[in-house]
Amino acid sequence: MSAIYSQAWYDDLKRLIEGSAEFAARAPKERIAMALEVVGDASSPYVPAGQERHYLIVLDGAKVTTLDRLPARHDGRDLGFRFTAPATVWESIAAGLLDPITAGLRGTIRVRGDMRFLMKNADAVKILVDLYAAQVETDWPSGKPPY
Repeated sequence: MSAIYSQAWYDDLKRLIEGSAEFAARAPKERIAMALEVVGDASSPYVPAGQERHYLIVLDGAKVTTLDRLPARHDGRDLGFRFTAPATVWESIAAGLLDPITAGLRGTIRVRGDMRFLMKNADAVKILVDLYAAQVETDWPSGKPPY
């Protein structure tokens, strides 16, 4: 069991994605780079208000070539997408309490990028978000949402 936001937790996610035959069958063939931004808030015990965590995820077909925490916000060069939300939103998704598609449609997760591409690849996107939320082996050392 890996702690939320730890490198081991993201390594687990990478293994889930690469081990998914369903995702491999539906994954877009082109390389896609995404920034994931976790904005601290007053409720999250993991990312306090005033702090942020930034991640770069690069998919090349069904392979995760990069899943790294960045020291600062990505400059946007060569990014296909940027997903930004408060920490409690990402944590609620990881805990299975919030549907990420609904959160994106309602603007709770800000999405920047080619929305036509997301719609065209909706099946693959749904599989990815389900895999993120399926990390039931998450350790919540400071408590699990809802807070």
